[in-house]
Amino acid sequence: MKNILLAVSTLVVLASVASAQPTPFYNPLAVDIARGLLKNVFETNATPFIQPMVNTINATSNTRFYTNAYIPSETDKPYVRVSANGMVGYISEDQRWYRPDIRFGDSVNIIVELTKYGRIVIGPTGPRYEIGNTYADTLGLATMLVTELLRSSNDSGFVVLPDSAATLFGSKPDNKVLLPTTAQMLTVLRGLPAFALLDSAGRTSIEGLLTNVNFVGSITLPPGANMSTIVAAVPQIEIGALYGTELMIRYIPPVEFDPNVGAFSFWGLGLRHSLSQYFPERWFDMAVQGVYQGTWLRNTVGFTESKLDADATIFSGNLHASKNLWGNLDVYTGIAYEYITVNSSYTYVLPQEMQIELGLLPKPIVDGTPSIPTADQPGDQRPQTSSVRAHNTNIKWTIGATYALGPVRIAVDYNVSHFNILSAGLFYQF
Repeated sequence: MKNILLAVSTLVVLASVASAQPTPFYNPLAVDIARGLLKNVFETNATPFIQPMVNTINATSNTRFYTNAYIPSETDKPYVRVSANGMVGYISEDQRWYRPDIRFGDSVNIIVELTKYGRIVIGPTGPRYEIGNTYADTLGLATMLVTELLRSSNDSGFVVLPDSAATLFGSKPDNKVLLPTTAQMLTVLRGLPAFALLDSAGRTSIEGLLTNVNFVGSITLPPGANMSTIVAAVPQIEIGALYGTELMIRYIPPVEFDPNVGAFSFWGLGLRHSLSQYFPERWFDMAVQGVYQGTWLRNTVGFTESKLDADATIFSGNLHASKNLWGNLDVYTGIAYEYITVNSSYTYVLPQEMQIELGLLPKPIVDGTPSIPTADQPGDQRPQTSSVRAHNTNIKWTIGATYALGPVRIAVDYNVSHFNILSAGLFYQF
């Protein structure tokens, strides 16, 4: 998840102001419009960009729950089984791509929206529009016009999206979205029926407002991290047995393994119950298991120190069976239903490259390094917050084998679903 905020935020329209400015560096109106567009595009594309990662967490977290299906129904004293488990997941080709989208909501009634930020005056030559005299009126009108014109420009083919974009797992450098020019947006504006109702004075005031915002010709979509595998590890404790029931505990305390990942924590609780203890004759072992897990991630992303706060809840229910061969060897298989919900909250400012384009920040002394704010160019001082909710369901088939030598056990299995995983564990039973 570490690159989600920085990658999705590059999908926004970069705006710069060409008219007289209240300071020599930036125009507050252009900055506020850019903030609104950033939030819109961020929330549109965040889910498809992170969804493969959510699917991966679901499949990977719900692995290495059992090594056989045998659980004693009666035991003289409790036992504790401690293990270290590793997983390697293989990313499929369809998880590396998504179809990018830019949405600006439903079309609005221009005449109704105009009356929110000014008034329409009926004169001798026809209706004329007069913008309100407050900054809120100017900002509301400009934001409405830019959003409506981008929507219409998209419908007119002036916004050209690539057929595919890289997810966090993919790789597609120099992948561009072509944006409308100011001239094209003016053409769209003049074609709106509501615009034609206004007289020349009203049209001139609206065109003058729009001309103050110029759009760059293209933006480059995030190239992706070019990943083909996912590697994970988790410690585990199993305690048994009471009436053929075993308790499983997983826990990773808050820790920062990598500064690029941030602070991470993981926990899980599960119960496993023997079904074969009820069989009249026990030709093989069978058990059912339910596991509830949670994880959280806290990270600071990019030069602008955007804050990522993500929490996931994960549930798995499985039915598994095993057969003991020659005393020390067990072969096992199982089928599982898995579900994950991820709630992410992002507190962010405009990305550094956009702040430089708008004049909020000076260019860095060395490309690729943080820009240093000044009194005249202090940077974006108004963070925004967006929430993204993603989920995934998964059906997984597991087949594996385990070999025991005294209190030590080694297990290897392969898990087949939309995200295939090879896992292994080393166990010691007290």
